[in-house]
Amino acid sequence: MKILAVIVTFRAMPWIDRCLASLMASGHPADILVIDNGSDDGTVAYIREHFPEVQLRESGANLGFGKANNIGLRYALEEGYDAVYLMNQDAWAEPSTLGLLAAAAGRYPEAGIFSPMQLDAKGAPDANFAGRVLSGTTLEADRKAGALRPVYPVPYVMAAHWLVTRRCLETVGLFAPVFPFYGEDDNYCQRCAFHGVGVAVVSEARAVHDRADRVESKEKIIYRNYRMASLGMLCDIRRPLLRQRLKVFAYTLVKTVRYRSLLPWKHYAELRKMMPEVRLTRARTAGKGAFITE
Repeated sequence: MKILAVIVTFRAMPWIDRCLASLMASGHPADILVIDNGSDDGTVAYIREHFPEVQLRESGANLGFGKANNIGLRYALEEGYDAVYLMNQDAWAEPSTLGLLAAAAGRYPEAGIFSPMQLDAKGAPDANFAGRVLSGTTLEADRKAGALRPVYPVPYVMAAHWLVTRRCLETVGLFAPVFPFYGEDDNYCQRCAFHGVGVAVVSEARAVHDRADRVESKEKIIYRNYRMASLGMLCDIRRPLLRQRLKVFAYTLVKTVRYRSLLPWKHYAELRKMMPEVRLTRARTAGKGAFITE
């Protein structure tokens, strides 16, 4: 399987050496493409000096996760790659990770996204992975019992580590540009479900997402956990839009109490203004191969 690894960077110096080195040490070969989102901390110069074999593109601005990754995804489609491995800059893979994911993709063609077990830097399940992917599932029960099957279908897994097959890209398309930061992977998994493309975790594969010990402001937490979650609800092509708008209204009430802040209502007003974009996104994602051509 011919794989292109795509990493979007922005001020990536704390992690970039381990991130890229892990891919260079992979037992399954992969070409590497870095899309830099306007780093000003020496990331670009460091990659050019220490990883000359890595392809590097500078976007010239912070495009966000989805739009920057779309540059790499389009390139992979144009150049005939069989799959793309999306990996966060603050992440790294084990030498066996890519090979295990590629083998699973060959055995389970009904799925289009394959994730390893996503761990934190200490080797425990990443907090978001544990809460959103493992919690209450057969995968978690089997993991605790020490009796894991090779592959587990899941409705969602975060895009810190994704092997995405070419068939998935050609069917589901690229990330929706309406999501500037956060929520792109939720939306993409919704679209996979709509198009009948599976999402799976490969239990033997391991990879790290090193995001622990970062303090986030209340404003950022509300932006991610309220605004982008609400936008994801509105863009969910599987649900009627009116139903989702009512759901977001109720969600706003809940989050106002939860965060003891009126900021969710500010975001709610801005989301209402975005409804033409939401309708366009829903219409486009209903078709095959959305956002490949822009």
